[in-house]
Amino acid sequence: MSYRQALAERLIHILFKLVRRPHSQVELAREFGVNAKTIRRDLDVLSLEYPIEDRRVGREVHYRFADDFKFDFPNIEIEELAVLLLAQEAVAGIGITAAGSFYAARAESLLDKIRRSLPRSVQAKMDALSKVYGSAAIPSKDFSAHSATIDRLASYALRRRKVEIRYHGLNSDQLESRPVAPYAVYFDPDGATLKLAAFDERKRRLSVFSIDRITHLKETGETFVRPADFDLTDFLNENCFNGIHGTPVAVRLKASGITARIFKERQFHPSQKIIESKQKRGASPETLTIEMRVAAGRGLVRFILSHLPHIEVVAPAELKAEVKKAIEDGLENFS
Repeated sequence: MSYRQALAERLIHILFKLVRRPHSQVELAREFGVNAKTIRRDLDVLSLEYPIEDRRVGREVHYRFADDFKFDFPNIEIEELAVLLLAQEAVAGIGITAAGSFYAARAESLLDKIRRSLPRSVQAKMDALSKVYGSAAIPSKDFSAHSATIDRLASYALRRRKVEIRYHGLNSDQLESRPVAPYAVYFDPDGATLKLAAFDERKRRLSVFSIDRITHLKETGETFVRPADFDLTDFLNENCFNGIHGTPVAVRLKASGITARIFKERQFHPSQKIIESKQKRGASPETLTIEMRVAAGRGLVRFILSHLPHIEVVAPAELKAEVKKAIEDGLENFS
């Protein structure tokens, strides 16, 4: 196990121990086989997120959660455990718990413990349900070779440490050194890839990096302060669409025929709203016009192209011209 993996596992176990009862510094150091200085550093990191107090009792320092901190384990019903198991089995092949990742063994261990805790009758029912419930396969990348990078990035984000990455950009096809402040590691279902959301020191903005394109990283020794109002979901909704990062733009699209029915049934973005809906009349097909504020760029163009020929870009004019050029360039391959 690498140093970073041992650190991540130790931090998690320390939290679970403090939830049950206070522990002394000497007790924790002995249990994890490290010195008191290492435990002090671990608790400093955890204290950034949790209200952990240290109190001297005689000659020893004891750690505990603040009196007003509540950590109640949920009262989970057997049927709810079965649902959790089914859901995890459906997504276990992708994302953070994909085979070969640091958390893969933890996910398998969790599923095994849940399965063994269920009565045989519930196990039988769940096994039957697993044959009728499922999910379509997502063509994801193999991140087994990047598990150490994922582990280190998560550790740097937790400890608020700046890092310098060597990144092979997809658009530039160049290898560049980029000093960044890592905010979060997440799985992008649109691109079927693991990504890093980080503040790019050089460009002075929050950017997204594909983890499999990071060839090297090292800690710079500097710390950073992540904005208190940062929310990964809000950031992605505003700045990423169809797996691609870009500047937010208001888009109006008009769909017809079966695509209009698809647009009416699906929510492609939280900002999506219906502007106009017309029923089929004679030879004129039904139409639906929607508006949403999404990230501009290749992801948006790719989304529009995927719904041709029954889609029209109403606004903005720049997007309409961009899609038109993409169609014309593509047609050259079929001329």
